[in-house]
Amino acid sequence: MSKAHTEVHLVPADPAWSSRFARTKEQLTPVFLGAEIEHVGSTSVPGLASKDTIDVAVGVRNVDDALTPAILDRLAGLGFDHVASSFADDPDHAFLQRIVNDHRTDHVHVMRVGSEAHTSHLLFRDYLQSHPDACADYEREKRRLAEAFEHDRDGYVVAKQQVVEAILVAANDWRARRP
Repeated sequence: MSKAHTEVHLVPADPAWSSRFARTKEQLTPVFLGAEIEHVGSTSVPGLASKDTIDVAVGVRNVDDALTPAILDRLAGLGFDHVASSFADDPDHAFLQRIVNDHRTDHVHVMRVGSEAHTSHLLFRDYLQSHPDACADYEREKRRLAEAFEHDRDGYVVAKQQVVEAILVAANDWRARRP
């Protein structure tokens, strides 16, 4: 199996991530007409170390309507592979990845606007951008897990999900208290 599917490497925050997102958004905009396309995940949080993969949230009215065979063909032409097994139990969330030279460059999450998945991705980003202490704690946990699961990407993803869920509890409380 390739390193893109097994290895976990965190890199320091890179100011170029926002430009990379802008290029990806520019490619996706004509494919997903009228969709909300936003930079999410760790690369959207200034100063946060991350895997060097741009996470993109594409908010659509209906995931099935947004990912027709013709659209999937267009996305494949841009280098995006639809991973149907990811989030297969959630009709409001589909996942695509772009791997170039054995490196995951982009993850695209196509989600129904207003769904739990879509709301959580945006809230997670907004909370970390607004809470430097939580961001620092998250980075420490990511580094610990990346070391423990350096050659087990799936294990890293599962272990990190517990950390993400704990942050989302705090983020939901923060959102509820906001005016």
